[in-house]
Amino acid sequence: MSEARKRDEHRELNHYTFWPGFILLLAGITLGLAYQEGLAVILSTTMNWIHITFGWLEVSLAIIIVMFTVGIAFSPIGNIRLGGRNAKPEFTFWQWFSLSLCGCIGIGILFWAMGEPIYHMMQPPLSLHIDPGSKDAGIFAIAQTTLHWTIAQYCFYTICGVAIALVSFNRNYPLSIAAGMYALFPKKFRPILVPAVHALCLFSLCCAIATSMGAGLMQIGSGTGRIFGYTPGPLTWAAAAAIIIPIYILSSYSGLKKGMRILSTGTTKAFFLFMALVLFMGPTLFILGIGVESFGYFASNFFRNSTLLNTMQISDKWPMQWLVPYMEIFFIFAPLLGHFLARMGKGRTIRQFILVNIIPPTIFCHFWIATFGGTAVYFQWTGLVDVWAGIHQFGMESMVYILLSQFPFSEILMGLFVITIVFSFATMTDSLVATLAIISTKGVRASEEPPKRLKIIWGVVTGLIAYVLCICGGIEPVRGLISLAAFPMMLFTFAMCVSLVKEGIHLLDKPDWLDLEDSEDTEDIEEHDSIPNGTELTY
Repeated sequence: MSEARKRDEHRELNHYTFWPGFILLLAGITLGLAYQEGLAVILSTTMNWIHITFGWLEVSLAIIIVMFTVGIAFSPIGNIRLGGRNAKPEFTFWQWFSLSLCGCIGIGILFWAMGEPIYHMMQPPLSLHIDPGSKDAGIFAIAQTTLHWTIAQYCFYTICGVAIALVSFNRNYPLSIAAGMYALFPKKFRPILVPAVHALCLFSLCCAIATSMGAGLMQIGSGTGRIFGYTPGPLTWAAAAAIIIPIYILSSYSGLKKGMRILSTGTTKAFFLFMALVLFMGPTLFILGIGVESFGYFASNFFRNSTLLNTMQISDKWPMQWLVPYMEIFFIFAPLLGHFLARMGKGRTIRQFILVNIIPPTIFCHFWIATFGGTAVYFQWTGLVDVWAGIHQFGMESMVYILLSQFPFSEILMGLFVITIVFSFATMTDSLVATLAIISTKGVRASEEPPKRLKIIWGVVTGLIAYVLCICGGIEPVRGLISLAAFPMMLFTFAMCVSLVKEGIHLLDKPDWLDLEDSEDTEDIEEHDSIPNGTELTY
């Protein structure tokens, strides 16, 4: 069989992955919408049981993975260069940072940067004995929001990215999530395990995208409603979806090195511009002060506040409303966004890959949260705006616009924020749609793009699901499915950590792994065929 024919086969639809995942997704969403009340009770009960029974496990694994990621960065495995000793990076540092930031940040931090700190300020966890609305509560609020949106999630995504990139670039395996766990999969079971893993990933990712897209559509609707003076509804959300879906489909259609690269660099510049405008037009000294104090609190209390549970304080609902659900969401995204980050790793050492994918985004997110969250805290503390009452009256999606209305040139700022949401949302969805398309195939290589028709299919499907959820009462009817979907993703993330160590040790012990006298590696070459001439597969 010719090499071209083999490559075409790798790009074909994998029916054993696509249809089980697609059917499971449609069944879950359909049941959630058709039997909202009855199924919502069952799923809510299930979700609460998972939180109470396994919350300790999700939180402890998160801390373990953070420490593990740092350990890998500064271990001998960190010296391995993805793609081989002579591999060259395909992206500049700025392009890489922009792709990493925009591909992972999504709509979440835009949606929660102002609202979440007010929740923590007015309802801090009981175990910390902080007076609601006090200075200590305000500093805790910014620090805890930073903790939720930085270190842990980026460690999850990055370590999965390392596991996938290592075998994809240095072993020439297909670019797939399952490949990141190949060291744990006996060869004879891979034909069964790989489609099963990818089918679960398709289901989990679509649930996560629908949640994020639903929040984005509602926030865009709220913003345009404030600017033009109307009440947003299904037509507004449909119009927003009609604008966003073609943007990320066209970007994904043109590939990572074209559309996504251009879209992400432009969006990153918009982030910095908008953050600078709010910083200098808002309470500048207050933002700078609370940013410094909250960073000190964040650093000195990192482990304590990363493990806040309600042991011996069952009445405290804070951990089960914030910390544990966040870990579930990040575990859902971990293998999937890790897959996206892996595509940009060629030519970088594992140490570089880890540090660049964690430190710059963390710094950016802290500045963003200090700027927007600090502004919200300032308004609440001074009494200029009752942000806490506004959240309950108008909803979280409206709060950023209510606060921006206090600024000079408020309509211009609100318009810029809506545009920023559209493009931020499009960049993350672009990356995830590409991931959905890749894991739906039989084995796209790291240097290849997935079939464009699959990008279009998944782009349209995820957009429609988000819109349907918006008009049928939001994500609440299927929220329990997210907790269920998070559990296997958590296990996959842990498995990738173990697999990474085995692969790293293998390459360190035997850097010239293409020694044909090694029967196991020879079988790998035959099974995964087509190693391009001249490709360096050592570390």
